[in-house]
Amino acid sequence: MSKHMSRTMATEIADRVLAVVNPANRPMALAAVLQRHGFGGVAVAASELPQERAALVGWLRERFGSAG
Repeated sequence: MSKHMSRTMATEIADRVLAVVNPANRPMALAAVLQRHGFGGVAVAASELPQERAALVGWLRERFGSAG
């Protein structure tokens, strides 16, 4: 990925995703918010998505945080 995700953006995305009440719908919410921020093409199963805020922020930073 050439795009870099800041800690602030990862936190905002995690908050939006975790605001979705039904955990089965969170991957769709994640895909939508990532697409809006230019991180398209991400498909994640609900079982792979962390359900706690800190874990989700870490997961997002691991996946999208490093630009090089």
